[in-house]
Amino acid sequence: MSENGQQIAEKLLTLLNDRQRQELLKYICHSLEQPVSAVKHPCATSNSKAPGYIDKPLTEIREGELYFCLELRKVCVGDMEIELTVKEFDALYLLISNRNRILTFETLACQIWGEEYIDITAKTIHNLMSRVRHKLQVSSDTRNYIVCVRGVGYKFNAENQKTNLGEL
Repeated sequence: MSENGQQIAEKLLTLLNDRQRQELLKYICHSLEQPVSAVKHPCATSNSKAPGYIDKPLTEIREGELYFCLELRKVCVGDMEIELTVKEFDALYLLISNRNRILTFETLACQIWGEEYIDITAKTIHNLMSRVRHKLQVSSDTRNYIVCVRGVGYKFNAENQKTNLGEL
């Protein structure tokens, strides 16, 4: 395996909801025989961190004017901070961490709602994504980051939708 522990952990954490992350943290702490409070990050002990590590966000994603920070739960478009609900933020994180991959309605429901996903309908997911798209659309010039794939699910569109003919 060519990936280091942090890369593997980042991939794993994108697949887990908040409850699952907490359970993983408890499991790791128990297996390391450390109290949960001694661990600052679910994939490493406090002894393995470099000085100043806590002050730096672990997951910052920039895509055009969009800024996303997982640890600060902060989303900005340009200079404007966007207020998202927990579910809206989780949905955006799931999409942005799987750029240009289509996530099915079932995958989205399972990852965003966890065990409660059985009662989630496609309409519920459409409504959630509609709210996120609306909040990210701060002006008429802002591109649409979330794309619906009719009958399948959604994807985060990392490609520029405004095509410059000189680049074709």
